[in-house]
Amino acid sequence: MYTAREIKPGIVLSFAWKTLLFFFCYSAALCGISAWSGVTLGFSFVPIGLIGTAVAFYVGFKNNSSYERLWEGRRIWGSIVNASRTWGALTCTYIQSDDTGEGSVKARLIHRHIAYVNAVRIQLRSKSVWNDLNTVEHQVVEKQHITADQSLPDMLRRFLPEEEAAYYGQRKNPATHIMRAQANDLDEEFRAGRIKELFYFHMMNLVQEFYNQQGAAERIKNFPFPRQYAYFSKVFVWLFITALPFGLINEFAKLGNPYIWLAVPSYIVIAWVFHTMEIVGDTSENPFENAINDVPMTSICRTIEIDLREMLRETDIPAPVTAVNNILM
Repeated sequence: MYTAREIKPGIVLSFAWKTLLFFFCYSAALCGISAWSGVTLGFSFVPIGLIGTAVAFYVGFKNNSSYERLWEGRRIWGSIVNASRTWGALTCTYIQSDDTGEGSVKARLIHRHIAYVNAVRIQLRSKSVWNDLNTVEHQVVEKQHITADQSLPDMLRRFLPEEEAAYYGQRKNPATHIMRAQANDLDEEFRAGRIKELFYFHMMNLVQEFYNQQGAAERIKNFPFPRQYAYFSKVFVWLFITALPFGLINEFAKLGNPYIWLAVPSYIVIAWVFHTMEIVGDTSENPFENAINDVPMTSICRTIEIDLREMLRETDIPAPVTAVNNILM
């Protein structure tokens, strides 16, 4: 997630410089041919204007849909944070086991839950077939050496016993099995009479809530933005961008031959606006990748870890994740 109020010009240029150079060369070549040959390479702006209007509506629909995916992803993680705090509070308050310290049931339920949310994070950041991880968005993160994840086995060993961590590491969906272990522990505590029925019911509802939110996140991850909308949006934008200079040259030629060159800056600005609208939609489609505009899952998981470990009154608490060069992962 980009945290600064304004995007730095360097980042904008890293996205735009290749297309701006193409727009300049393409329009300058057409204007040069028209100026030197005396034959205006243009036609009426009316059909181009109609295409531009249709493309603007289409791209607007795509961007709204992409933003909905991004915002839903953030809402899902907000719900996970809220439910995690409730889980920690109920665990520390209502589990009545006699054991204390790192090996206590309370500590086990808390540490396993921290492992769970981090497992969800790492699973969501795995590469999908339809995601292009060579985009400028990802390259900006790589150039600034921002690390979003540690490996799943290392993370599991940080919070769980070696044998348990190894077991989860062999599952296809480790997070699902971690939460199942939480339910098993709660059931044992209930049968042993160390948790009252009402509180057992509430905590099992939280287990269901975590599964619901995990499933919602996996739905976004595993179901791409419909390709027919994403693909034809790009096709229509480039169709408009390709035809646009012909209409501009025709309009400026009416003012006189020297004014044809005004089509170059006009074209660059208009084409850049439409191309940027298309790129904004593309970078919002998949909110769980390693890119600068994604949901900051690493920071959220660290927030959960801090809150829950403080509920256990632990002292070795890690620091919050901070933004690096205005990028929060």
